Amino acid sequence: MKLSVLMPAYNSAAYIEAALQSLLRQREAVAMEIIVVNDGSTDGTGDILRGMARRFDEIKLIETKNGGVTRARNIALRHVATDSDLISFLDSDDLSPPGRFERDIQFFRSDLNLDLVYSTMRLFETMDEIQLAPKENTEILDVRGIHLGAGLYRTSFIRSLGGFDEGFEQAEDTDFLLRILESLPTYQLSDEIGYFYRKHETSLTQNKSVVAREFSRALLKSAKRRKALGPDFQMPQGFFDITAFIHARKWT
Repeated sequence: MKLSVLMPAYNSAAYIEAALQSLLRQREAVAMEIIVVNDGSTDGTGDILRGMARRFDEIKLIETKNGGVTRARNIALRHVATDSDLISFLDSDDLSPPGRFERDIQFFRSDLNLDLVYSTMRLFETMDEIQLAPKENTEILDVRGIHLGAGLYRTSFIRSLGGFDEGFEQAEDTDFLLRILESLPTYQLSDEIGYFYRKHETSLTQNKSVVAREFSRALLKSAKRRKALGPDFQMPQGFFDITAFIHARKWT
């Protein structure tokens, strides 16, 4: 099965090579393309990406003027190969655990009707530079939370959703994940770690009021959509551990 991993990138020079290497270490076990959209970066991100794209055929680099993360995600979606079977997402400052995709793909091989596999995520602050993983004996937190990258999705299913809502400045991934769940997919929950989420100063200096506003707007839009589906509609269960998610929000 062919995997497409989508990555928007903006001013991620300090982290993006590690992010890509965490994917490339899985390429012998999984046929993959890595679609990276350089969204008008002004640091050294573009140079790093062009160098890596020359070295690794798996990397498909698209360079655009800065238009925001939501537009970048949609551009990446439009460039997914026609023969792609599965899609996942990795942010340019995070990491993919070794063996994650080989493991999760087995669920799709066993169930041809499966739309997605959803794993847990590990939040970390300090990276082991050799292992490209959270460093031992440092602060980590494992959660089942709201993150698009924790899922592996059938490509045809993702295409049926129509892309990301470009009305969102932030939280476009939360909105998209909620729309995924509202569509009542056939799914498998995995207790394995499927995503390493990095805590760092850049991620903490975003305009928190904008993030909070957009996150709340995504939840409100979801509530309105679910109300329109009728009183008997129920979201799939088990995707989010609310208690752990609250701790994660405080930790990050």
